[in-house]
Amino acid sequence: MSDNHGATLIESLLAFEIFITVIIIFVGLFSVLYQKESHIQENYQTILEKESEYTYSQDYISIIEMVLR
Repeated sequence: MSDNHGATLIESLLAFEIFITVIIIFVGLFSVLYQKESHIQENYQTILEKESEYTYSQDYISIIEMVLR
């Protein structure tokens, strides 16, 4: 009778490879998520700055005309 208690070296290496692959995928996804979030924040800040310029620099009639174009 064979008394196998535990995993072989190949099984251990395969499990470690799968574990590392999952970690790399998660780190990559979080990196992309952070880049997109920072890009969205930059665009939002730009929109707020332009909106404040229009609000304070022009009268409401010209703002309405610009929106309706």
